[in-house]
Amino acid sequence: MIIDFHCHIGQSKIFSKGSGTAKDLVKLMDKRKIDKAVLIPTASPRKPRYYEEALEAYREFPDRFYPFFLANPREENVCEMLEMVVEKYGFKGLKMHPSFLGVAADDREWVYPIAEKAKELKICMMIHSDPSLYATPWQIGLLAMDFPEVPIVMAHMGFVDVIYNDAAINMAKRTPHLYLETCGVSAEGKVALAVREIGAHRVLYGSDMPFHDPAFDMARIEYADISAEDKKLIMGENAKRLLDSLGKK
Repeated sequence: MIIDFHCHIGQSKIFSKGSGTAKDLVKLMDKRKIDKAVLIPTASPRKPRYYEEALEAYREFPDRFYPFFLANPREENVCEMLEMVVEKYGFKGLKMHPSFLGVAADDREWVYPIAEKAKELKICMMIHSDPSLYATPWQIGLLAMDFPEVPIVMAHMGFVDVIYNDAAINMAKRTPHLYLETCGVSAEGKVALAVREIGAHRVLYGSDMPFHDPAFDMARIEYADISAEDKKLIMGENAKRLLDSLGKK
């Protein structure tokens, strides 16, 4: 089974186009033999849709998508919306993009209440990482340290800078509930390093599709110097185990 832990739906400022319909996403998934995907609303539009498009796609293809909520700490009712989509529609987690939102990943006033709600709902948090002021692996690691009950997925594993890839691995070594997602990582060697340092069981394949063809990110796992069993874990088995454990009170 292949599960892509990083798929988007909605308008993208960065890629200057929308993601297409749910049918378009499924067509791309079928082309690359991807069974299921975590579906996340895009964070860059002027007026983001925090859950509606993900919910519509999930209703159309309930066997292909795991819907995630886009958490904006600047919205006063963000925790109420999160609770609603989890309890009413079965959302499995939330995604936060500190760089687009201009809120530090470890902000105690705005982010910690969302983490408390995630803890209460028994869901996971997915946090975008990059070398910006708001989303470094160190900040995400600090958040994870303060919420050991919440599975936290570091999207991009620090992104393209190898120094930040190393930082992501170092923070994951200190926080056993911190997962590293591989979309946009600089080189397959850093995926292999993560497997050696923290074990393959906490590494997740993701692609950022449809804005990138999943084939590129799948190749990063395929060409990494790791065992075939490790590749199976990363490409889907880890994601299934994590997602199946969520939302159970």
